[in-house]
Amino acid sequence: MKKALLVLWLAGLWLWLSPVEAQTKRKVVFGVPVTPPNVVHIPPYIAKEMGFFNEYNIDVEFVTFEGGTQTLRGSVAGGLDITGTSSDPAIIAAARGAGTKVLGTYSHRLSQSMLVQGDIKSCKDLKGRKIGIQEVGAFNEVMSRAVLASCGLTPKDVDYVNVSTKGRVPGLLSNQIDTAILHVDQALVAKKKKPELNILVNLWEPLPKWLYAAYIAPEKEITSNRQLYVDLMTALIKANRFIYNNKAKTVEIASKYTQQDADVVGQTYDILANAGAWPVNDGLPKDMVEWTINKQVELGSIKAEEKPSYEKLIDLSVIQAALTKAGGRLKGDKRWD
Repeated sequence: MKKALLVLWLAGLWLWLSPVEAQTKRKVVFGVPVTPPNVVHIPPYIAKEMGFFNEYNIDVEFVTFEGGTQTLRGSVAGGLDITGTSSDPAIIAAARGAGTKVLGTYSHRLSQSMLVQGDIKSCKDLKGRKIGIQEVGAFNEVMSRAVLASCGLTPKDVDYVNVSTKGRVPGLLSNQIDTAILHVDQALVAKKKKPELNILVNLWEPLPKWLYAAYIAPEKEITSNRQLYVDLMTALIKANRFIYNNKAKTVEIASKYTQQDADVVGQTYDILANAGAWPVNDGLPKDMVEWTINKQVELGSIKAEEKPSYEKLIDLSVIQAALTKAGGRLKGDKRWD
């Protein structure tokens, strides 16, 4: 009897001392949209490297894709528990009843630019040129369409050339394409290698309220595993907050995963952090989301009658619960919201 009580006592002590280790890890397959990621995509990697997922007993496996549209397809097809994508395909999916919900965002504000060959000086000069896109409906095609629309041009006025995210800079350097929508780090690398390249437009100027990115998940999975998604989003919120307070470590981790030089990563970090690219709260203000949806209609990505409501697109309850768990909403810098 005494021996049995001793065994029970020791078992209880072990569980008390090692609560995380004593539990079975919850496995999560996480779809990431760019291979390798750019600096703006780094929050999930920070969450893994710094142990924020582990803190909530989550074992994350990253599965990489080539673009947000492909990750969205992976989510809809099954096999991905949570997925990073640009807002464009997420909104299109909601409009067409794909059964996914937005849970949060890794970067709510646009921080990309359209880089063009040196002889292109204005939007009108894009007529007849080779526009680098990933595929129709993907982020860089929608952004290119928005730039064209600003001067009355349409996709019919240009030649679309399919090019991967990784191939955008080489495409500009080799004149395979005349334009590309580039992340900050890509633009820095391209300009360094070919100084005559010209930034035609910084996208946040004509599209100041465009929601850039989203984390999405199948609605049925959110319903059946709600606590898992609250914990996932809590870890991701902590990662975003860590980024702002720990430049050196963030640059170190980002250099590892982006496979870029630390000086480029450091410059990119400064630009993105100063712009408040990573939200520390939910990053999903209703006016911003609805503005983006209406722009999608204006650009022809979705039909007016398909337009999803804010509530149809987003499950705000998960991120709100995650914010509470992460210590509450931070105040003091509007860039972060």
